[in-house]
Parts: sequence; C-alpha cells; structure tokens
Amino acid sequence: MGRLVIVTVAAAVLVAAAALPFVGIAGVAARDASQTFNELDVGSLGQAPARSALYDATGHVITYFYPNNIYRVPVSYNQIAPVMRDAIVAIEDYSFYNQGALDPRGTLRALLSNSSGGQLQGASTLAQQYVKNVRVLQARTAAEATAAAYPSFQRKIQQLRIAATIEHEMTQHQLLAAYLNVAYFSNHAYGIEVAAQRYFSKPASALTLPEAAMLAGMVQSPTLYDPFTNPANATGRRNEVLNRMWELKYITKAQDLAAQRTGLGLHPSTTPLNTGCTSPQAARAAFFCDYVQHVLEKNYPLVWNQINTTGGLAIHTTMNLRDQLAADAAVKYVEPGYNYSVNPGHNADTEVLVQPGTGAVRAIAVDRKFGPGGDDIDYAVNSDYGGGAGVQTGSSSKIFTLITALKAGYPFGHTIKVKSPAVVSPFTNCHGDPVVNTTPLTNAEGPSKGTELWQMNQATVDSINMYFVNLEQQVGLCNVVKTAVDMGMTRSDGRSLLKPDPTLGRIHGISADNVTSFTLGAVYVSPMNMALAYASVAARGWYCSPQVLTSISVMSTGQKVPVKPAECHRDMSKGVADAANYILQGVLTVPGATAAGRNGGIRNHAAGKTGTANGGYYAAFAGYTPTLAGYVSVFNPTNPTGLGAMIGTNSCYRDLTGESCPGQMFGDNAPAATWQYTFQRAALGPDIPFVYPPSSFFSNGNGLGAPKTIGGHHKHGGGGGNGGPGGPPGPPTTLPPPTGGPSPNPSPTPTP
Repeated sequence: MGRLVIVTVAAAVLVAAAALPFVGIAGVAARDASQTFNELDVGSLGQAPARSALYDATGHVITYFYPNNIYRVPVSYNQIAPVMRDAIVAIEDYSFYNQGALDPRGTLRALLSNSSGGQLQGASTLAQQYVKNVRVLQARTAAEATAAAYPSFQRKIQQLRIAATIEHEMTQHQLLAAYLNVAYFSNHAYGIEVAAQRYFSKPASALTLPEAAMLAGMVQSPTLYDPFTNPANATGRRNEVLNRMWELKYITKAQDLAAQRTGLGLHPSTTPLNTGCTSPQAARAAFFCDYVQHVLEKNYPLVWNQINTTGGLAIHTTMNLRDQLAADAAVKYVEPGYNYSVNPGHNADTEVLVQPGTGAVRAIAVDRKFGPGGDDIDYAVNSDYGGGAGVQTGSSSKIFTLITALKAGYPFGHTIKVKSPAVVSPFTNCHGDPVVNTTPLTNAEGPSKGTELWQMNQATVDSINMYFVNLEQQVGLCNVVKTAVDMGMTRSDGRSLLKPDPTLGRIHGISADNVTSFTLGAVYVSPMNMALAYASVAARGWYCSPQVLTSISVMSTGQKVPVKPAECHRDMSKGVADAANYILQGVLTVPGATAAGRNGGIRNHAAGKTGTANGGYYAAFAGYTPTLAGYVSVFNPTNPTGLGAMIGTNSCYRDLTGESCPGQMFGDNAPAATWQYTFQRAALGPDIPFVYPPSSFFSNGNGLGAPKTIGGHHKHGGGGGNGGPGGPPGPPTTLPPPTGGPSPNPSPTPTP
C-alpha cells in the first residue's frame, strides 16, 4: 500500500507538472507536490550527438565525423514527408497534438509496473521516447546505453521531468522532427534520413505512404520488424500502422487498402556507411583528412573528444580543392599504386603542396587507397602525425648548404676544385669535436675520375655531389644543420636534428651535425618539412610552420573555438632567398641541368631541385613558384634500401610523354613528372616573377658555364645522387673565392 501511494503521488505530480486534466488522481497531493517535481534537479538533456563537418578552404565538405561512429543525418521538419510524420504520430503517440509531453494513463501504467517489480515498460509519448533515444546516443558504454533504454524508477522520473521541460521549450514541429532524427531503424540506421536511404535509397522527403508506414512500425522493435531478416513481421506491422492511420483519418480506406496490397518495395542503398577519412566522399583527399585528424587528436584533444561525443562542429581547413585534385591525379597517373604494368615495383608516390608565407597546407596526396584494403600510413608527414619512418632526400637537401653559403656572402661564381671519388675533411660538429669518416664519396654528376673546377651556380643546377660536400666543409657542417633547423627541419619523428638519434650509430645515437653526408640527404625527414623549407625560400626568407586549420566553430551556436596560428619567423634575408631562387630557376631552364624543361606547360615562373639517394633507394623533387611550393618523394615503402630499390623494372613509371623505365629512378623521373603534372593543373594564381638578387652575388659573374676539366671524364646521370652514406676525412683541394666587380649585364634569369 505504501508503494502504491508513492506511485500514485508521483503520477499526480507528473500530471500537475504537465498541466493536464486528470480526474480521479489525488489532485490536492498533485497541487502540493508539483512544485517539488518542477524543482527536481535532473540536469538538462544536452545536445543529441550530431555529425561534425570537415570543410576545405572554400567551404566544400571533405567528409563528416560521426560521434561514436553512429551515422546520423539530421533533417528539418519540412524535409520529412508528411506521410512519415503522420505515420509515426498515429502508431506511437496518437494524442501527440493534444496532450503534451506526458500520457497520464500510460505513465501511471509504466510506473506501477516498474515499481512493483513487473516487466520494465518504456516511454509512451514521443517526448519521452525522444529523451530516451538521446540518452542512448549519448551513452559511451553498452551499460550506459542499456540503462538509458530500460531505466530504473528513479531514471524514469528523471526522463519524464526532462520530457516535460522539452515539451515547453520546443514547438510540436521541432519535437517531432527531433524525435525522428534520433529514432533507431535497425541496420545502423539512426534517424529518418539515413533510414530512408538505407531501405529505399531516397531522402526522407520522398517517402511514400507504404514506405513511411513500414519505417514508423519499426521503431517499437527494430530487430523484430527488420524487413531484411523478418519481412513477414515487417509487412504485418506496416499494415497495422496503415490501419491505425485510417482509424485516425490520416488516410482514406482506399489508400489504406491500396498500400496494404503493395510489397515492401525495398531498394537498399549500396553506399557503405563509412564515416571520417575512410568515407567514399573523402577518397581524393583521404590523406589530407588523415593529417587533419591527427592534428586534432594531438594538438586539440578537447575538440577531438567533442567530435567523438556530442559533435556538431564545423572544422574549416586550408585545403585547396583544385590543388588537391591536381596532386591526387598526378601521383596516381605517374605511379599508380595498384597498376603493376606501369608501376611494377609498387612504388609509393607522395606529394605535399604548401602556400609560401603562411604555412597553409594546400594538398597531401599518396598514390594509395586510404584505409581498409589500402594503406593508412601518410608517407608525406611526420610519424607522430600518422606518417612513416621518413625519407632520404638526396640532393634536394643541398638547399641547406646553398643557403648557408649565400648567407656567408659566397657569390654565384664561388669556385671549388672537385675530385671524385674522394674523402673530404676536416669536419667538426656543433660541440667543436672532429667528425671522422673514411668513406669516400662520389659524384652522380660531374667527373667520375679526375678533377674539375666548378662554380656554385653551375654545380647546383648540375647537382655536383663533391662540390657540395666541399662547400659544406667550407661553411661548416654545424652551420648547415642549424640552417636546416631554422628552415623548420626535424627528423621524421619530430625530434631536433641537433639531438642524438638512437637509430644512427653509437650506443646513444648521433645528431645530424655528426653526419657529413647531411648535404646529400642522408638523414630521414618528412616530405612535408621539405616542402615547408622550400616554401620559405619562395616566400623570400619567411618560414611558417604547417597550418591546416583556419577555424572551428559550434554549428548550433556559432561559438568559435580558438585555433593556433602558424608560427612564422625570418630564416634568411630577402636577398639570400632571392639569390637562391635565381639559382634554382636554372635547374628548370639551363640546358643540361638535372630537370631542364620540367617547367614545360607551367605558365608561372618556377624553380626546383632534384634529389636522388644511393642505388635508387629514394628519389625526390622540390619545385615551387612564388605562390605555391611542392615536394615529391618516390620510394618503395616495403623495402626501400633492399629488394625494393628502384632499379631495373622497379624504376618504371609513367611520364607526361608515356611510360618509361630508366633503369634507375632519379629525381627528374617520377618525382619531377609528378610535380610537373600537378603544377600544370594547380591553382597557381597570377604569374609573379621572382625578385632579382643583389648585385653582390654577381661579383664573379652568374656562376654558370662549363667546368674547367683538369683530368678524368665527365658524365651525366639525370638527377644528382647522394654519393654514399658515409662521411669524409682527408683534406680537399680548394681555390679561394674569385674576386672582381659585378657582371656588367647580369641576366634576369640564369643563362649558360
């Protein structure tokens, strides 16, 4: 009797709170207790989990992220077919438009059953069902979901109290749409829009009467009335809904009978319900998407947690759709990852595009399918952001020695006597300790035996290894590594180049200032960092860290979430950058240079540098205009320094003129072809010429011209390798820098 009194009073409280007439239930008790019920502190329902959208720079959706991987697409009241709205009210809450949030008789029945130990009874009104479904969606564990779906007496009271509040806060149209957006329809279909697509391959606005009746019938027991596994049950329940709609005069008897005579008419959607970066929508930008996801996880943990719980965020990125499509098409054309005829070595081709002066990442492309059945390693980025072990960069790392020499005032005509093979010494690290290595280095270009005199400009465009090893020794290995650090370079795992790497030599590892072949690209780094370093040269000496996010906001309120700006600094003077740009334009324009002619079809002024590691292990190309910088790396990810070396048939790729198998992969092969294909189609903007360098760099002319042969033979191999992995001891023979006035008529672009 005591329990019955409690239940009766509770029911009276609920009735009074809903301001509904209910004759025969302790009215006085209801009046006195209603204030207690209305003041019951149960918290708010909170937001139903909603998808977050990832946008490119112009507002196009890249993909959606769904909390707890629940695929749900909310729609408005007007985007739901009227027959669907009528069907759900008829079968689930026929008094919806009259009684409000609470059904007195149903509520009392449920409370009596639940409190007396009988079978737990669920919510009876759409408002109560809405609260229950939102709680289920908000659940982080299976236990929480079960507790929300089958609440205890106390939780039931709380849900009813929240339902009463919601009834007063939302219009009937808003509540009906909200309910249909969180209802479950089996087969991972949450919400009416997804259900309509899943079962009938159409939007919720286009549902017919029999289709709407079938879906409305499912919400009571989604598994029992699943049309895929229980078509007879689904048909019977559909007809029950149709009869109820006729009884309530939503449809005529003729419509009822006609609809019952039809089959279920299922037309299941074949679109996989994938979300995030593995969704079909994100396929052409999947690796860019994956990088953004890692940035959010690592740098914005609270945002990432919200994406996976309540969601509802708009995340705008720096991705340029045209650039992304150009890069994605390029890597898949030049080295199609799954075409063993064109790419028998199964080489990876990866490219990063960044905007000079801002650090904005415009595109990331890899010639692989991302996710299940493909590859989930983003070879373009550091390992702590989803990347791999990094790549060797070959002669594209000569940029750091070149910049160091230009900072020291070395002119374009700085001459060095080059011998190959040879050892070069002495070197010292940043602590002043000697760096000893007796391994001789060789040229991939220039003299194979004997000695020649080379000038800095010509040695750069021809990528002469021994010139740069000697130049590195002259300007100081420590200074070269510090230049690279200032230009944003780290190891592939994000560690400083000036700190020991345990994977390199000795018990505790060695730092990059102990690697004498650093100028030849022997240290593993990420293509993204290389792209950003070259972008700083394109931006006339202004380095910016990678920036991939422009804004994050809450969709429902517009509230902004702070986004960290790029970290920018000057890493060289404008004059030094202008001098480097002057030289690197010649890589594309000087006859016989390692990438001569690769600017063909590119309407803007451009510059670049090839890179080839030993034995075809890695090949690279850095290329840029004043408005866009790109870096391409090609290698075999399975065994790059072993059987995967890009020699023989493993060197095959598709150039702009057709398929090619050079025998060994060089920087001017697949990497340069990828860059050229991309920049012919990318959003380069107006053609902005590079700035002409200061006259002091022309103190001995423009530094171009055939080397003076002292002995031996001259050879060309097409890309500039790194010679060897070791470091040099033994003194080089060098000549002092020539002196003299500036060239009387310096050319605005390099000429032979």
